[in-house]
Amino acid sequence: MLTNNQVIEKIVNSQVRKRVKSAIQPEKLQNILIQEMNTAIATAFNERLEAERDLALERDQYQRVAGSVKRNGFKLFTIAGLFGRLALRRPVVRSGALELPLAKALKSAGTAIRNILAIRFWLRGASTRAVAEELNSAIGTKLSHSTVSKLTNTLEPVLREWETRPIPKGIKYLFLDAIYLPVRRPGFTSKQALLVALGVTEEGRRHILGFLLGDKESSDSWKALVKDLLARCLDRQQLSLVISDEHKGIESAVKDLLNVPHQLCVVHLLRNVRVKVAAPHRKVFIACFRDIFWAEGRDEANRALGALQGRWGAAYPGAVALVIRRFEDYMRFQKEPEHLWTLLRSSNLIERFNLELRRRMNSAGTMYSELRF
Repeated sequence: MLTNNQVIEKIVNSQVRKRVKSAIQPEKLQNILIQEMNTAIATAFNERLEAERDLALERDQYQRVAGSVKRNGFKLFTIAGLFGRLALRRPVVRSGALELPLAKALKSAGTAIRNILAIRFWLRGASTRAVAEELNSAIGTKLSHSTVSKLTNTLEPVLREWETRPIPKGIKYLFLDAIYLPVRRPGFTSKQALLVALGVTEEGRRHILGFLLGDKESSDSWKALVKDLLARCLDRQQLSLVISDEHKGIESAVKDLLNVPHQLCVVHLLRNVRVKVAAPHRKVFIACFRDIFWAEGRDEANRALGALQGRWGAAYPGAVALVIRRFEDYMRFQKEPEHLWTLLRSSNLIERFNLELRRRMNSAGTMYSELRF
């Protein structure tokens, strides 16, 4: 049987364990750590600020010097820190002002970190308003969406420099495609084509080569983009293929300015053929289609093409005619290294890039007509 002292000790130990367990819950523990970290950092900065004050006044605290400037306490100010805003004490004097390098550096560093984060979040696809709201919530800044817009505008010189940079050497495959974006003109908004060019080396390394904002996907627009690439040292002698969907403007620009083989997108062909086949036969027809364009070699592809004609020529002449119409232009990828066939048989690479580009530009809203890529 326990004595009274033992019972009391047991109860006390139990209560202590409960309180300790409650105190180290993840949420509470995180708040305690953040508070302690902020306190430690603020204390270190405050001590340094006081030391800089004493150095500027050329005397220690409580030391009397006739005619010297007198201390006048502290003025509170805050800066953005890693764990929220830090509350610091800036020493002040009764007349004049103190030059405190640390205070100036802390303010500029906090602003620089805030600006870098704002620009990076915007580049990741967040809107200017969302960037401001998230940063204000996370680190206690007081950003407005218009301030974020001003920060992103500072990227323009960098973009202009990137726009005119030389094309990387070794580009062997050129992908061309376009997306349509809303562009604001005086008095109205219209859709305009953003022409995009990607390059791939023989090793499979991807490069974004350039953009051009044009009224539409005309032959002249595509020629303007290709001329810009050539002016920036795109080596047409090294090009083996241009890959795109079947577009007259692209084909004209490639023929007149590059004169290299043109690989048409097999996936676009598949979509066009698919709608010409009735739903009950679609799955089998597509399997025959894939036997052609996913064959291991040209002989196997030719046999699969003959099988497709023999099986479906009478039932779906329109679909079969589409497959045959420009067959050689859809099979040029097989003359390239086999490990690149998956990449080269379609324009999926650039379409996936354009999808991501559209996602990130949607947050920016309508562009202004003076924007040029």
